[in-house]
Amino acid sequence: MSFGTVAILGPGLIGGSLALALAERSLARQIRIYGRRDATFPAIRERLPLAELTTNVLDAVRDADVVILCVPIETMAPLVKQFAGSLKPTALVTDVGSVKESVDNEIAPLLANKALWIGSHPMAGSEKSGFAAARPDLFVGARIILTPTGKTAPEARERAETFWQKVGASVFTAPPFEHDKMVAHISHLPHLAAAALVNATDENHFKAAGPGFRDTTRVASGSPDLWTEIAWDNREKIKSAIATLVTELEHIKISLEKGDKSGLQQALQKAHDQRSKFLRSHL
Repeated sequence: MSFGTVAILGPGLIGGSLALALAERSLARQIRIYGRRDATFPAIRERLPLAELTTNVLDAVRDADVVILCVPIETMAPLVKQFAGSLKPTALVTDVGSVKESVDNEIAPLLANKALWIGSHPMAGSEKSGFAAARPDLFVGARIILTPTGKTAPEARERAETFWQKVGASVFTAPPFEHDKMVAHISHLPHLAAAALVNATDENHFKAAGPGFRDTTRVASGSPDLWTEIAWDNREKIKSAIATLVTELEHIKISLEKGDKSGLQQALQKAHDQRSKFLRSHL
């Protein structure tokens, strides 16, 4: 199966991994990669010798059948404004952003009657960034959240679902608002909690840290610039998630203050059982 000409706008970890997956699985007739600087191109050419590389976004999307926005959230709408008029009406446009409500509100109107649009969020990645960290199996077994709205064309949803499945992912859908609530708890809050844990730990204590501290705080090594934009864009829902976490920590703190060993054990048992349930559902 071929998705025709696929334009990947942004050759970072996600965009680069997607290009590698498409090439390895022979899923595209032509892969085009748009980057802001051609300094990144030599490394890409080594791994994707047949890909077409360009710093001109209009050249990238010309006659493209699928266009994937893999650029930072705050640059998506300005970029779409540049090329929306150059798309063919049958083109499928999607993105890989971690926030969906604001992205959909901005981009859907720009592509109305110009192309097929649906938001996507691959729940895949790592604390590493850039094309150097890209790998073709990044999406194998990963969950992809599609975020259709009442205005989403059925064809956009069907093609996007097939696209992500062909690179090895499993797909489910959620409206943009619900998506942002979910990821505030299971993605954004864990990142901020890991950062807070590192900041709350005296660096003199690091010499005693083992795998538990390393694994718990791994995501705090992610790009501060990227995560600032993600957290800022989803700040209202993250504030609610933080409040829930603070409440749980307060319950534990109160148990310690009152000498309530049973209350402490109940909180830890609940977490143990909930995580066991989560792991069973993801195996």
